[in-house]
Amino acid sequence: MQESEALSQPCEDRDFAEWHQGCPWCAVWVVMLQGHGLGSVLQQARSRLGDALLPRHARQPHITLAYRGLCRGGDEHAAREYDRLALRADVAMLQSLRLRPFAVQVAGAGSFTTVPYLGIGQGQECLQQLHAALVPAEPAPGWRYVPHVTLGHYARRLPLREAVDKLLALIRDLPVFEVRQLALVRYAAADIAGPLTLEGVFELDTGRYVAAPGALWSEPL
Repeated sequence: MQESEALSQPCEDRDFAEWHQGCPWCAVWVVMLQGHGLGSVLQQARSRLGDALLPRHARQPHITLAYRGLCRGGDEHAAREYDRLALRADVAMLQSLRLRPFAVQVAGAGSFTTVPYLGIGQGQECLQQLHAALVPAEPAPGWRYVPHVTLGHYARRLPLREAVDKLLALIRDLPVFEVRQLALVRYAAADIAGPLTLEGVFELDTGRYVAAPGALWSEPL
């Protein structure tokens, strides 16, 4: 997630088959955010940006902790990047952190070249700690982790400062969420704006990983 240049970069709402090569899912560790009127805030934020965003954005509100990559259950796939062994290693690492439940608050706004977002204030330290543990080597020089809640993908070019100013005019006292679990989710690799499917949760208070119904990796780790 590199911070922006002067103008937004339009995205295409299409199947990027050249990326996923037929591997059906992409896995991500996230903090899911529900309730406290956040849905209304996000809808207002998207409305302020209007046709600058692609009209479709079906992702549930969340904060990304760590991208995990292409995956599938069962058979091997040439493009697969994440599997049961990698999940087992993630869970062991999270257990070793012994991180307790914590609070996060949506605060401020910003933009990358491809997506605008609402920022995170309270809880930054815990989110940064989790990300650093899951992603010990950053994927590119100059890359830095910025916890955020994505609002959608840009549909056209516009000055990023213009987009951020529109969002900052909306921000007031935004909700505080208690984070008691981390979620491993997956989305259909063929759909860049599709919904998240829950794979399992890591409970911060017990240190247990619990697979969701219909999970790719449903047996005990």
